[in-house]
Amino acid sequence: MVSPRVPSLFHLIREHIAPDIVPFIATKATLVDLSHTLEDCILRNQLPSVIFTGFQESSHWRKETQRYLELANIASTICIFAGGIPPVPGEQHIAVTLEAGDPLRQEWFLLVLIEWFCALLCGLDQQHPAEREADRSFETLLTFQPEAITQALEVLIPVVERYRPDRAAELVQARTSFPPCPPRGPYITQIVSEIVTHLQRRYNREHRLVMEIQALSVQQQVLETMIADLGAPVIPLLEGVILMPIIGNVDSRRAQLIMEHLLTGIAERMSDVAIIDITGMPIVDTAVANYLLQTIRATRLVGAQVIITGIRPSVAQAMINLGIDFSQIITRSTLREGIEAALGLLGYEIHRKGTAD
Repeated sequence: MVSPRVPSLFHLIREHIAPDIVPFIATKATLVDLSHTLEDCILRNQLPSVIFTGFQESSHWRKETQRYLELANIASTICIFAGGIPPVPGEQHIAVTLEAGDPLRQEWFLLVLIEWFCALLCGLDQQHPAEREADRSFETLLTFQPEAITQALEVLIPVVERYRPDRAAELVQARTSFPPCPPRGPYITQIVSEIVTHLQRRYNREHRLVMEIQALSVQQQVLETMIADLGAPVIPLLEGVILMPIIGNVDSRRAQLIMEHLLTGIAERMSDVAIIDITGMPIVDTAVANYLLQTIRATRLVGAQVIITGIRPSVAQAMINLGIDFSQIITRSTLREGIEAALGLLGYEIHRKGTAD
């Protein structure tokens, strides 16, 4: 008689076997780190063991082929659960090819039986979209409790008997050689230390990324300031007169920088007149006009007169249509006329050389 399909191992542990174990959310990258930590303890210390592992799909197991070939030289038995065709011949391990729709294909698990301890790591795929495979999320359980692991074995052994009856007796015999036991010896300390090392390494990597992002943010601000300076430079024309040509579109951030540059230029050069040339501004809408009005008001507060030049007929018409009142502001159509108006404000006149006053 064919054994019924096993339900989700994760749910059995969570709801029936060990409900006191608190799950946590882990990415696939973290699951791989934890799995490698347990496996590395076996490899590093050459510990005889029995290993049950679930990879969801054979394509995931294929990436671990070399590692499991090395483990096969140490472990007495390795049982691998995955969907699809196994990547290597099954002589060195028991390959359990899961059917489509088998709940175990939605889980990543590793159960190890060693003379010194036993451990079970189980992650349930949350099926959330992720840009990278490593960022897939799993609801995860990790336990070293012999009672919980004994009951998990009672779930997995029937799966092997169903799919691989030819190897089931071999697995049962291997399992009896390593009964689940409480952690003892130095290996749990080693595992915990390795987990902490992984955490510290990941923290260091994230810290470096944060510092790099902060450095890039500072560089971006410097570049934005340089671009703003180039887009609205303060140019001294004559004693008491400065010119600020504004080139390109103006938003609220740039308008603030323009105002600051202009006020700083007036203060540093003790200017009485500031010419703002908007010939290079492609659009003058209500927002831009209000920015200009705010700049003019601020300039008057520090005792300087403002002349707006470069107002094209189309821009003037647009301002009229927008209901913007520039009647109290000195405006000129060209920069040349603006310079003449600035000189007039300072009491100067322009004469051709050699002509009489």
